[in-house]
Amino acid sequence: MTSRRKFIKAGLLSGLTAFPLASYSNAPAFDLQEHVQDDLYTRVRKQLLVPPNRIYLNTGTLGPSPLPIIEKVAAITRQLEANPGPENFGSLNSEIEQVREKVARFIHAERNEVVLTRNTTEGLNLIAQALHLNAGDEIITTNLEHGGLEVGLDFLKATRGVTVKKIELPLPATNPDEVVRVIEKSIGPSTRMLVLSHVNTITGLVMPFHALSKITQPKNIFLVADGAQAAGMMALDVAHMGVDAYATSGHKWLLGPKETGFLYLKKDFQEQVKPVFTFSGFTAYSASSGTRNVANLIGLGATLDWHEQLGVEKIQSQTQTLAAYCLNELKKIKTITILSPEELSLASGIVSFSPQTIKNNQVAEKLAADEIIVKVLPQLNGIRISCHCFVSKKDLDQFITALKKALPA
Repeated sequence: MTSRRKFIKAGLLSGLTAFPLASYSNAPAFDLQEHVQDDLYTRVRKQLLVPPNRIYLNTGTLGPSPLPIIEKVAAITRQLEANPGPENFGSLNSEIEQVREKVARFIHAERNEVVLTRNTTEGLNLIAQALHLNAGDEIITTNLEHGGLEVGLDFLKATRGVTVKKIELPLPATNPDEVVRVIEKSIGPSTRMLVLSHVNTITGLVMPFHALSKITQPKNIFLVADGAQAAGMMALDVAHMGVDAYATSGHKWLLGPKETGFLYLKKDFQEQVKPVFTFSGFTAYSASSGTRNVANLIGLGATLDWHEQLGVEKIQSQTQTLAAYCLNELKKIKTITILSPEELSLASGIVSFSPQTIKNNQVAEKLAADEIIVKVLPQLNGIRISCHCFVSKKDLDQFITALKKALPA
């Protein structure tokens, strides 16, 4: 990913290039505080309603909104409810339209390529409902995707007679070329679309979309990204990625209002996708969209402003470094299996593992008793850790200590 290379080359994280993240097993001991931005952690953590004694490691499910965002949504709600009709279709309608411009800037797209949605699933389903495919056309995805992605594919199977091929990626993958080769090998003459997570919800693997686009574009294969776990974790550039569509949510790593999201539809792809929802246009409010939740959508715009003020690349480097530290510590525990990739170009702020001799929900319950909140993954008996920038080294050390106690000796 270009954005990932840019922040490394630019030295946005002091000392990161000297730390051999691609080989954790041989990595020397180091002080994480030399690599993270304490001011970023402090600025973000004090804005959250998460109690001081709680270690929240489940941003991949839902992120805690900062107080400025909560207060913005509350203020807009009060403004709306004081004079609902005129406010909703007057000044507030203008504000939600401006959010599309903010989204476009955030992902390096154009405003007329952006649709405001309620979540990633809705964005992906708009594509599934409207994309014209024929019986026998093939869609390729992986066997470790989120249900919100899979439901649209199930719909296409049931209503259009398409074939869905779920491929297995190396677990964990060791380099981008390995991932690209597996996917390229699976492409056949009937393949019409690839639907893949930008950051995999199970393993945290960052899909090498730019390399894949070099394969799909000459073959006229649509390339669609589920970005639920990426927005807010890393810098986004949909143009460089080469995707035809990108759907994501505002309420995970972006830490925005719940039930917010956006969908990018590349200009060339828009003729292929014409759902009723956008029949009257892509504007935030239209005859075909109906009344919108203006408070939440304006809150989404404020969330994007908040991220840009903190520094998107700064957040990305912090989450990567925290995840690298977490994975390095987890590798020292012999009774778990690491599911996340170690290679920097494939790694993200997500670190997942599987306990070998105990059920994942039992471990999660013991951690929750210590106010450490993690995600239980039904697949692979997994547990997912989200290392956002409001997590500290102390938090991760407490998690590791509690995890060791929770695991059988």
